[in-house]
Amino acid sequence: MKSLYVWTQDGLRLQAMQYPSENKQVCILFIHGMSGNFMENYYADVVGNKLQENNIGFIYSHNRGYNHINDVATKEITKDNGNKTIRIGAAYEKFEDSFFDIDGWMTKTIELGYKKIVLAGHSLGSNKVINYFYSKESNHISGVILLSPPDMVANGKESGRSAVYEKQLKEAQKNVSEGNPKKLLSDKLWNWYNLSSETFLNMFVDRCPADNLPIMRNPEEFPELASINVPILSIMGEHDDIAVRTLQDDMDLIEKRATGTKSFTKKFIAGANHGYENRENELAEVILNWVKSFNQ
Repeated sequence: MKSLYVWTQDGLRLQAMQYPSENKQVCILFIHGMSGNFMENYYADVVGNKLQENNIGFIYSHNRGYNHINDVATKEITKDNGNKTIRIGAAYEKFEDSFFDIDGWMTKTIELGYKKIVLAGHSLGSNKVINYFYSKESNHISGVILLSPPDMVANGKESGRSAVYEKQLKEAQKNVSEGNPKKLLSDKLWNWYNLSSETFLNMFVDRCPADNLPIMRNPEEFPELASINVPILSIMGEHDDIAVRTLQDDMDLIEKRATGTKSFTKKFIAGANHGYENRENELAEVILNWVKSFNQ
């Protein structure tokens, strides 16, 4: 395992952890979810080691939404010869900016010599992967993994059960209209995330940029998802907490709306939660077997 760094097109320095493969045939480029990071996503280390043992590369890439709040280095040099930073993290990120992060890591992975790239995302990272595939054609992507893919808006509303969503929505709209987009909402999302008003409107409102798996609204087409024309592996844990209807129904609908692919594989991991805690080995085996099945 070794560190990698990349400068994004809009001038941010991001870090990744690489599990290199000597034969350079295929690499899984992994995109974490909200506030994800390598230190806390233990399953990623297990998956990376398993893949490396089988001559498959793995890169756990950080995007600008890592951690709840972070300070990311920019190319601007300060008076003391340091790098000026910009505060982002899950609290302040804009969904559409994830394109620059993924694109930077795609370029780096290609530069490392890998012939095929499987683009994988966990949770919000799945939505980011879908958006990237929709936004840019790439002959290098041979497959897509959607690990616990969520309907972000439905989850923000807790499928209509949230006691604070309408309050959050009105507060966010008011703050933005008054010129305070970075102001944090007074109530936490899921009693866990402190989000800026701008980020809340960017990810948790119908037809917002992150609303590309609209399971609860269920329009006839999911255009971004339908753009994926390579094999898809979609995984959920038995105890995942992202269900809109049921996990099975949600997965079936995602498969139905993924009209561009000829191969959609669904897997449920028994006993697994959203973070695949204590089911890391099972997750690694599912991913390994699927990648080997069409990347021989």
